[in-house]
Amino acid sequence: MARFLRRLQYYSLILLDRETPWYVKLILAAGLLYIIYPVDLLADTIPFLGWLDDLTIGSLLVALAVRLVPKQVIKRVSRRIYGPR
Repeated sequence: MARFLRRLQYYSLILLDRETPWYVKLILAAGLLYIIYPVDLLADTIPFLGWLDDLTIGSLLVALAVRLVPKQVIKRVSRRIYGPR
Protein backbone atom coordinates (compact mmCIF):
# COMPACT_ATOMS: atom_id res chain seq x y z
CA MET A 1 0.00 0.00 0.00
CA ALA A 2 2.87 2.37 0.78
CA ARG A 3 4.27 1.81 -2.71
CA PHE A 4 0.89 2.68 -4.27
CA LEU A 5 0.62 5.88 -2.21
CA ARG A 6 4.16 6.89 -3.17
CA ARG A 7 3.32 6.33 -6.86
CA LEU A 8 0.14 8.38 -6.47
CA GLN A 9 2.17 11.19 -4.91
CA TYR A 10 4.65 10.94 -7.81
CA TYR A 11 1.89 11.35 -10.40
CA SER A 12 0.32 14.17 -8.41
CA LEU A 13 3.58 16.12 -8.35
CA ILE A 14 3.99 15.65 -12.10
CA LEU A 15 0.42 16.86 -12.58
CA LEU A 16 1.03 19.98 -10.46
CA ASP A 17 4.47 20.88 -11.84
CA ARG A 18 4.60 24.17 -13.78
CA GLU A 19 6.81 22.71 -16.50
CA THR A 20 4.47 19.83 -17.29
CA PRO A 21 2.66 20.67 -20.56
CA TRP A 22 -1.11 21.16 -20.36
CA TYR A 23 -1.86 18.24 -22.70
CA VAL A 24 0.18 15.89 -20.50
CA LYS A 25 -1.74 17.12 -17.45
CA LEU A 26 -4.99 16.44 -19.28
CA ILE A 27 -3.98 12.88 -20.26
CA LEU A 28 -2.63 12.12 -16.77
CA ALA A 29 -5.72 13.47 -15.05
CA ALA A 30 -7.97 11.50 -17.41
CA GLY A 31 -6.06 8.30 -16.66
CA LEU A 32 -6.19 8.77 -12.90
CA LEU A 33 -9.86 9.76 -12.97
CA TYR A 34 -10.75 6.78 -15.15
CA ILE A 35 -9.26 4.45 -12.57
CA ILE A 36 -11.14 6.17 -9.71
CA TYR A 37 -14.43 7.27 -11.31
CA PRO A 38 -17.18 4.63 -11.50
CA VAL A 39 -18.29 5.27 -15.12
CA ASP A 40 -16.97 2.33 -17.15
CA LEU A 41 -16.95 0.80 -20.58
CA LEU A 42 -17.66 -2.56 -18.96
CA ALA A 43 -19.78 -2.67 -15.82
CA ASP A 44 -17.97 -3.49 -12.59
CA THR A 45 -20.72 -6.00 -11.87
CA ILE A 46 -18.99 -8.35 -14.30
CA PRO A 47 -16.49 -9.71 -11.75
CA PHE A 48 -13.14 -9.67 -13.55
CA LEU A 49 -13.74 -7.77 -16.79
CA GLY A 50 -15.24 -4.73 -15.09
CA TRP A 51 -12.06 -4.08 -13.14
CA LEU A 52 -9.74 -5.10 -15.93
CA ASP A 53 -10.93 -2.33 -18.26
CA ASP A 54 -10.40 0.25 -15.50
CA LEU A 55 -6.84 -0.83 -14.92
CA THR A 56 -5.98 -1.28 -18.59
CA ILE A 57 -7.32 1.99 -19.96
CA GLY A 58 -6.28 4.02 -16.92
CA SER A 59 -2.78 2.53 -16.91
CA LEU A 60 -2.32 3.13 -20.64
CA LEU A 61 -3.32 6.78 -20.27
CA VAL A 62 -0.99 7.29 -17.29
CA ALA A 63 1.89 5.54 -19.10
CA LEU A 64 1.37 7.71 -22.19
CA ALA A 65 1.33 10.88 -20.09
CA VAL A 66 4.52 9.95 -18.23
CA ARG A 67 6.32 9.29 -21.54
CA LEU A 68 5.44 12.83 -22.65
CA VAL A 69 6.66 14.57 -19.48
CA PRO A 70 9.89 16.55 -19.95
CA LYS A 71 12.95 14.76 -18.55
CA GLN A 72 13.81 17.58 -16.13
CA VAL A 73 10.37 17.29 -14.53
CA ILE A 74 10.78 13.52 -14.12
CA LYS A 75 14.21 13.98 -12.51
CA ARG A 76 12.99 16.70 -10.14
CA VAL A 77 9.90 14.77 -9.04
CA SER A 78 11.85 11.50 -8.69
CA ARG A 79 14.44 13.18 -6.45
CA ARG A 80 11.67 14.67 -4.33
CA ILE A 81 9.83 11.36 -3.90
CA TYR A 82 12.60 8.76 -3.92
CA GLY A 83 15.60 10.83 -2.88
CA PRO A 84 18.93 11.09 -4.74
CA ARG A 85 19.89 7.94 -6.60
